[in-house]
Amino acid sequence: MKLKTLNSLLILQDKNQRRQWFLLGCLLLLAVSLYIYKIDSKGLWIDEFISLIDAEKLRMKDGRFLYYPLLAFWMMFSHSDAWLRGLSVIFALGSVVLLYELARYLFNETTGLVAALMLTLSPLFINHAQEVRYYTLSTFVTLAGTLCLAHALKQPDNWKTKGGWAILRFLGVLTVPFNATLIGADLLLIGAKFFRQKKKLLGFATPFMGFILLCIPVAMDLLSTVTSGKHRLIGPTPGITDVLRQFRLLTAYSYPPPPPYLTRLLQVYILLVVAILVIAIIKKPRTQESLWVAAWGFIPLTIIFVYSHVSNSIWITRYFMFVAPYLFLLMAVGFLKIWRQWRVMAIIIALVYGIAVSTGLTHYYSSSERYIGASGDFYRGVAQTINAEEKPGDVIIWSILHGTSIPLRHYHRGSAPIIEKIQIPRDSFDETTIKEWLRTLPTIESRLWIVHPNKSELFCQLLQEKYQNITNYEQFGQCSVSLITPES
Repeated sequence: MKLKTLNSLLILQDKNQRRQWFLLGCLLLLAVSLYIYKIDSKGLWIDEFISLIDAEKLRMKDGRFLYYPLLAFWMMFSHSDAWLRGLSVIFALGSVVLLYELARYLFNETTGLVAALMLTLSPLFINHAQEVRYYTLSTFVTLAGTLCLAHALKQPDNWKTKGGWAILRFLGVLTVPFNATLIGADLLLIGAKFFRQKKKLLGFATPFMGFILLCIPVAMDLLSTVTSGKHRLIGPTPGITDVLRQFRLLTAYSYPPPPPYLTRLLQVYILLVVAILVIAIIKKPRTQESLWVAAWGFIPLTIIFVYSHVSNSIWITRYFMFVAPYLFLLMAVGFLKIWRQWRVMAIIIALVYGIAVSTGLTHYYSSSERYIGASGDFYRGVAQTINAEEKPGDVIIWSILHGTSIPLRHYHRGSAPIIEKIQIPRDSFDETTIKEWLRTLPTIESRLWIVHPNKSELFCQLLQEKYQNITNYEQFGQCSVSLITPES
């Protein structure tokens, strides 16, 4: 009888495991579909081209390095937009799996599926999955480090998980230095868990010191960048409204919502998210695991918030994208608590979330604009215009922000030589400076294409005075394209 009961339990457990793996497989198919859908509908923007440049130079930049050798290897096979962005898709899918595994380990399979589904559907996360940048790698590596620490907190005698935690936290910092803020949460959790067990507490000292030593080159490079003033991150000084707005940006809708109805709906959505997070943390049954997740989500945000007030602001959403999985995990915990006790309320919350995220996805896939804080992807349009009308002997003058002509070279299919010319400084954009800039243009023997910033009517007027036969094309974001034809 006992053997029969045991066999029945094993069969039931096996069915449940197969069911969970089947659901996770379906979720990954959904993620693949969302992450590759229209992946090249928008051209590369300047930050993506900067990634290509850094991958070719293969150097540490602003403390970041890990992504660049991976991208350099990836670029060996193709330079198409879809292929280049495919590397981020791989790490995005890995992040979905790791979030599921973290939630399953700390809570249960259902919580893992709900949290992973929310991450999968996040329009902002999809944007980074379709971008030649390091943000999905950052999320992937930090989630892996958090999973190792979760195992180490429950099994402190396992040196492999502690070593894995230290190494992966270092790799996270090597990807994006902001990931170091997670160490603040880690140390708080380790101290709170083992402050009465000195031997186990000291067991984390060696891997932590290893982490510190590994991070020294990153810290030196970052310090050099900051003190030299070469790269200064400037964001808005955040207030409470900015903090609350991040719940919308990270989870459902990353664009400025049009008033009045969608704005009101998303305000309700933000309040519901806050309520769900509070319920996840304080409503019984309270667990230490919920507090762990809250620490990984909110302590890095708090550090970045405080730093943005005492120094230059780094409150830019994509810089703390790595905390989004922990918000989703807390939301899953809170939602399932509500589901078990107030089913009708849970259905209402699910409907509001469904409307908010579906609206965000619709906007993302149908809009030519990028999310808040990212400039346009106008380079492909510029190159296509030139490609369509280029003739033998043409010369292209490239003079826009960031200087490099890599964006044009990436999309240009003709044989015209490209001459990079320094852009006129904003603080000296007057008639004298413009005339001097125009005077230094090469003598026209054939047709001359000029790609320049959208400055003012004065620039266009002086350009017209110098060259009579000018064709001005439509403006492409921050660029204007003019074709100068020599007089016959």
